[in-house]
Amino acid sequence: MKKIFLLSMLVTILVSCSSENDNIPDDTSGNIQGTWQLKAEYIGGVRQSLSECRLNENMSFDGTAVIAVKSDETGNVNCNLSTQEGTFIRTGTNLSIAFTNENLKSKIKELTTVKLVLIPENSDKTFEYERAK
Repeated sequence: MKKIFLLSMLVTILVSCSSENDNIPDDTSGNIQGTWQLKAEYIGGVRQSLSECRLNENMSFDGTAVIAVKSDETGNVNCNLSTQEGTFIRTGTNLSIAFTNENLKSKIKELTTVKLVLIPENSDKTFEYERAK
């Protein structure tokens, strides 16, 4: 009976210790400066397929300036890229970008030396970027 009790205590301790480590927060300690290429878009946690045109989208951060290259696809034939210039402020995991005609607010879910994951405010989308080489 003692062995069963000790074994159950050991299992309980191991399970409680491992569950604490399962919730490791995402790393957001990286430097946002540089150019980030769009690699993936998720809607409700489901990865969406991106066209070759969309894979040309990127954002470049330099000082407090930001340049965004966005795609505008007309059908499956034309890929039109446009550039927007603006400013940004990063406060912890919050990112605010101001363009001439729009202000965007996002939560930084992950920011490492090679990966940037943004969740736009009031959206079920998530955007994953990779640092351009």
